[in-house]
Amino acid sequence: MREIKQCIASEQVGIFESPTGTGKSLSVLCATMTWLEEFERETEEALVRDSNLKESVDDADWMAAYKKKLEIMKIKDEAYDKLKSIEKIKSRLADAKAGLVKRDRKRRHVEATSSEESKNGGDIEECAPPDDYASDEEMDSEKEEPLKVVKVFYASRTHSQLEQLLDELKKTRFAPRVVTAASRQALCANENVRRLKFSHLINEKCMELRKGCSAEGKRSKIDGKENCTTSKKSSCKCPYYKSDSIEELSNEVLAGAIPRPNQVVERGKQLVACPYFATRLSLPLCQLVLLPYQVVLHTSTRAAWGIDLKGNVLVLDEAHNVLETIGALYSAEVTSVSTTLALSLIREYIDTYRSRLKAKNLMYVKQILAVVAAMDHYLRKSASGADEVLTIQGLLIALGLTDVNLFKLVHYMDATDMCRKFHGFYVRSMKSKVNVAKQPTAQSGIAKLLAAKKPVNPPPAQSVDDKDRTYPSPLFTIKGFLEALSNRCEDGRIIVERKGAVVKFRFILLNPASRLVEVVREARATILIGGTMEPAGLLVDCLSRGGIESGIRRFTCSHVIDDHQLLALSIGQHVRNERFALTYESRSDVQCLKAVAETLLTLAGEVPHGCVAFFTSYDYLAQFLSVIEKNGIVKTCQFKKALFVEARSGSADVWDRFTKSVRVGDGAILFAVAGGKLSEGINFSDELGRAVFMVGMPYPNRNSVELKEKMKYLDSQLSGGGSQLYQSLCMHTINQAIGRAIRHRNDYAVVYLLDSRFTRNDVILKLPAWISKRLKCPKTFAEAIALTKTFFQEKNT
Repeated sequence: MREIKQCIASEQVGIFESPTGTGKSLSVLCATMTWLEEFERETEEALVRDSNLKESVDDADWMAAYKKKLEIMKIKDEAYDKLKSIEKIKSRLADAKAGLVKRDRKRRHVEATSSEESKNGGDIEECAPPDDYASDEEMDSEKEEPLKVVKVFYASRTHSQLEQLLDELKKTRFAPRVVTAASRQALCANENVRRLKFSHLINEKCMELRKGCSAEGKRSKIDGKENCTTSKKSSCKCPYYKSDSIEELSNEVLAGAIPRPNQVVERGKQLVACPYFATRLSLPLCQLVLLPYQVVLHTSTRAAWGIDLKGNVLVLDEAHNVLETIGALYSAEVTSVSTTLALSLIREYIDTYRSRLKAKNLMYVKQILAVVAAMDHYLRKSASGADEVLTIQGLLIALGLTDVNLFKLVHYMDATDMCRKFHGFYVRSMKSKVNVAKQPTAQSGIAKLLAAKKPVNPPPAQSVDDKDRTYPSPLFTIKGFLEALSNRCEDGRIIVERKGAVVKFRFILLNPASRLVEVVREARATILIGGTMEPAGLLVDCLSRGGIESGIRRFTCSHVIDDHQLLALSIGQHVRNERFALTYESRSDVQCLKAVAETLLTLAGEVPHGCVAFFTSYDYLAQFLSVIEKNGIVKTCQFKKALFVEARSGSADVWDRFTKSVRVGDGAILFAVAGGKLSEGINFSDELGRAVFMVGMPYPNRNSVELKEKMKYLDSQLSGGGSQLYQSLCMHTINQAIGRAIRHRNDYAVVYLLDSRFTRNDVILKLPAWISKRLKCPKTFAEAIALTKTFFQEKNT
């Protein structure tokens, strides 16, 4: 807690490792809230002192005295302005609380918009071409800057983790103004919008309905002339998008009455107020903002939410895979199926609306057509051969699009809602296909393509109209890919992948750390914290190259357990006292797999209750299970525990059956995959995980085109950077898996590392400190058995 406070006060980047069970979340909350409390108090006291400075200066040199007096007056004026803002904030918060009390005395009646308004009409308008477009149209920038406070942004990977954080906050004395910045998908109260399922459809529909709310009387400046748009019909309006109701709901958030997203949604339905925009409205005055990774780590999403990191503290929880998360957020792909479908869709759109498309719009739509046609042609001619890698400029040259301004084209698609309009046309095409399905006539164009792509076995409870509305349009994925191409970054690459009959472009970032550096530079201080942050060398090197080497603080928290609660063994000799060598080359060796099976089951037989064994891949696990079955190794080892296997698709049923068998039977062992669903987030506490096995070292596939490119790029930027990445990916996976053991202060377990490479010092140093310092390397298998028996015998006395 002290280290985190000092890190924030020094405006540094902190990399903190705090094992599960050490109260990580609670410590971070207490440290950040204490700092914020002290900062607010000290800031206001300093401003009061500055506002009371005396302007009279005793100095023989009247010029110097006058200059000093001007400086004092400037300091006083700035202090007065800031104090005035603080008073406005206090007044606004007092009004929010007063409004909450007032509503209890007098209920405000809000008329809900009739749902009948949205049932009829609108099909034509939602896919009609846009009004004339002016690319140089300027936005009004004379809005008054909103009131805002210094805050802590706390980001984690999932909404469930943020929910748990609210539970932890209740255990403290702090009561900050808190809000969760969830997505429209999570916060939308309009069931007609929520049923669209896909986030991009929900976002576009939300925009359409809001424009419908303000369509009447709106005037837009087009080509320098005032053009009245009052005659344009809106397909429907959102009953929840009402400023008074939204402000009312926002007041309740600021008053602390509804801290959780589901509470905001329920209250929003009662008040007929949009929970999403109420959340956004309350955000500037909240002191603690909880948000998923994608909101804070993705530039455009951060801008859409109006999140300003400047002067604020950022906490990234579960930050061991932050670079992989950033890489996933900025990736984009488009398949040959999408380009072919989109090509036919755009052509038919132009044919249908050519007479209504104005010159400038027709020019842009034809540009979109040319881009998609070039992409489709390239993918079709690349249907065979090995995967290839291109730079952004290389792809544009290959497509013949060097003269196309992609940034301007993407901006046009955003400004005119072209994706929504194409989707509306797409929906109508789907309906047309359904209507003519009974007729045995020949089909052509978009109808033929849509028929070929018809989903198999659609849910019987879903109507044709619902199915069409929730079916994704290919233009959204193409627009996302063009957005990626329009950001001319040096570390961007396009992989042309060929999998069966489908060919696709996949955009990747070779150096996601550069995006993390951008985020870190904006924030006052950044806390990267996780249960297993090691190895963190590559992360530190990447941040250092970004110019923040002097501001990095590292701290590793000791585990709360005592030495006698953990036995960590590196098993370099298997049951036959031969060297374990579980390399890629030996993965299919039957004798090696038999040795692994006999060793694992013999050790597990000495462990009470439950065990979990992590393998390097699903394929390797399948080979292991095949050897067990064919050779009857379970009977040979007299193994009595029930066996469970993690399915490749994942299954909650397996976990439920495993936990039941551990608690009511002779115990059980669960075979899982490192990096799979069970290796992160699942709680193998107490009797569920008295032993955790790591079988081999899960190095990524070095023949992967993407990994090769990343390693080559890092080697060019940092000596040995590619090798560091390769090692880090493996060790992060291992550390997450073995971290499933020991989940609280009174827990105990054994960690078995089955591979002779785990006895090497360079590997041991990359393990979590609380495991590496307790690690033993028995010279024989018999010694490992003896250590295991002694460990559990002591727990029974």
